[in-house]
Amino acid sequence: MQLSGPSIPEKWQSAYDEHLQALEGKVAVVAAWLLLVTVVIYQFSHPLRNIHSSEFLGLEFLFRSPVILVSIVTLLGHYSGRFRWPSRYFLRVMGLSVMAMILSLLLLYLKTGTSGLYQISNGLVISFFGVSVLAVRGPKEWMLLFLLPLAVFAGAAIYLDIPFTGILPLFFDPLMMMVIGMIVMEALRRVLTSEFEARQTLGEMAATDQLTGLLNRRAIWPLLNHELQHAQRAGTPFSLILGDLDLFKKVNDTYGHDAGDLVLQETARRLEGALRRQDALCRWGGEELLVLLPDTDSNGALEVAEKLRASMADSPITAGDNRIHQTISLGVASFQTGDAVDAVVSRADEALYQAKHKGRNRAEMAAASEAAPGAGD
Repeated sequence: MQLSGPSIPEKWQSAYDEHLQALEGKVAVVAAWLLLVTVVIYQFSHPLRNIHSSEFLGLEFLFRSPVILVSIVTLLGHYSGRFRWPSRYFLRVMGLSVMAMILSLLLLYLKTGTSGLYQISNGLVISFFGVSVLAVRGPKEWMLLFLLPLAVFAGAAIYLDIPFTGILPLFFDPLMMMVIGMIVMEALRRVLTSEFEARQTLGEMAATDQLTGLLNRRAIWPLLNHELQHAQRAGTPFSLILGDLDLFKKVNDTYGHDAGDLVLQETARRLEGALRRQDALCRWGGEELLVLLPDTDSNGALEVAEKLRASMADSPITAGDNRIHQTISLGVASFQTGDAVDAVVSRADEALYQAKHKGRNRAEMAAASEAAPGAGD
């Protein structure tokens, strides 16, 4: 059994962590309710379970109180929203408190010779299985929740001079349930991970252009709107670059569509390599590409556009036996107060038209006035 979870691609790791945190939050709330109700019922149900050790009622409550307390804190944190502690920490504390409770009760019954070991054995079975379920993150959590408490228990049993010959038979069924719980949770965790990866793959397919791997037009709109709202709220700049491959139809007609596809793929690779991590590159349509530059004013955007232009013009693209000299024209526009996204895109399109009109293979900055002629080859 692996000591780490299923491998998640790095690009999805952040989303997977959020997914896991949400799952842990749900498990924590359900577990807290179950523990709170169950522990309270067991505290006051001695006659129903044929246990008449009422002289230890206060001591038993002392052992159970950490479980009750952490359950209440977990529920208060969930429903009030005041506690920012990650749910996995609540799960760990719940698991450790349950182990401490049941093992302490076992020591009490063994040391005092009180009847009720049968009920404690049942409690061990339930507790071991329940704690294995709390370890949503898998084997490393199980090591913390089981090995540490059992090591402390063994030390306490030696200190209290309780023979292990009387202890070990009580642990056979609980340990079997612990193993079963681990297997079930590991299988469930892998199923949930596979479902997460399937959802991410489908979402990525819907959001990306299949040929170039870039964002598609539909996927970049939320980013554009988010950046617009941020600019309106914080007064920060952002810019757009609209690029169009020069005379691309001639490439398809001369070398074939397979070569044209290779040119588009190489274009995507070169442009991505010339951008920052926070920038977004989109296949806007056909041979048009749109670049979103957050926190970038017009001067900075024009510098980026020139860098993009040079990345295409400085070296030919190899497509089979052919070396294709492919250039790109670019139009740059920056956000102005009162703009909608369409207005910024329209100005970038006007600037692209000017770049085409002035000879191609160049970058042009949009004027402040609005205009919207189309960009041709």
